[in-house]
Amino acid sequence: MAGDLIGLVKCRRQGESSAALSYILREDTWGCGHATDAVRQFVPFIFAEAAVARLEAMHHPDNPASGRVLVKAGFTRIGTADFHAGDGQRVPYPVYELHRRTS
Repeated sequence: MAGDLIGLVKCRRQGESSAALSYILREDTWGCGHATDAVRQFVPFIFAEAAVARLEAMHHPDNPASGRVLVKAGFTRIGTADFHAGDGQRVPYPVYELHRRTS
């Protein structure tokens, strides 16, 4: 249905000059490029309005499509961050970053 909310993109400031980007998309809309388009549109807005120099994002290792969204939006994978799962095991989440371009 036209006008339905299919997802969201948001940012959380991590420091004076950086922020963490996250997004979620309704499952029935996966694979259509909506997340990539949304992140590509959101990034310039955040760099301009929030005056941050760096964005960071990560995704669950079982969701490589989310990593492809980040790469298509210009992010570079920089490593992993360990998170503790409910069973106590550590799960390595891929971490990406994107720096604001300077003229």
